Amino acid sequence: MMPAISNNPVLITFPPSLDSELARFLLKHYGIEHQEEPHAFLFCFLFTLWHSGTFVFPLLYGDSFKLVGPRPMAEYFDPRSVPNLRLFPQDAADKRQVDSDWTLFNETLAFATARFAYYHLLPYRDLMIRPLSLGTPHFEVKTVEVAYPIYAGTLRILLGLSAQKAQDSLDQIRKVFDAVDARLAVQENFLVGDRLTLSDVAFAVAAAPLVLPPAYGGPIPSFDQMPEPMQAAIHEMRGRPAGAFALQVYNQQRGRSSAAVG
Repeated sequence: MMPAISNNPVLITFPPSLDSELARFLLKHYGIEHQEEPHAFLFCFLFTLWHSGTFVFPLLYGDSFKLVGPRPMAEYFDPRSVPNLRLFPQDAADKRQVDSDWTLFNETLAFATARFAYYHLLPYRDLMIRPLSLGTPHFEVKTVEVAYPIYAGTLRILLGLSAQKAQDSLDQIRKVFDAVDARLAVQENFLVGDRLTLSDVAFAVAAAPLVLPPAYGGPIPSFDQMPEPMQAAIHEMRGRPAGAFALQVYNQQRGRSSAAVG
């Protein structure tokens, strides 16, 4: 086991991103004390580039490591954690399932969730300024307020937003929820094996904007503030076994704290 981390590492995030929320979830799970440094979109690229030579966020950096993205964070801290907190199973078949789930949840579902949500939320400037800039330096907040059309336009281009793609994303979300519903019909408590794994956490985070768990750590409008298409999707997903499972993972795991790394 590695020595305890002495100086709190810094986590650079774009506040509303799902990968940033997944990083928060993982660091909380592993008991890693850290300082979050949120930055507005575009600005976050400058800070990750400065500290690690990459445009990718979230970035966790400390005295002895620079970890880019949530998966490298899990791979770094998992083997250094106490056994009951490890999220990668030992069984080879279960490990392959977790790797497959990572693609399905962290890539396919998370992208569909982001595309669907941003399509419906970005037209509401006053609603979205807070999620896009919460906790960032004052200059960045003011920049988002003044240049909101530029920020919204950049996100529309990067995500390829359109009415048809938003509908396609909702169809993809339903397809993934169908698959999770089917798995939960066989085993209720966890998606892989008989304990919490990275599959459960990755699904819960990717589904979170569609079920709004109270312990969600990213800035997001409340249900009452959402436009009708978002409210309808949230109502639908919360009513499904997969949605209830995502809420359960957050309720049981997000507030958990422990000395996980030796």
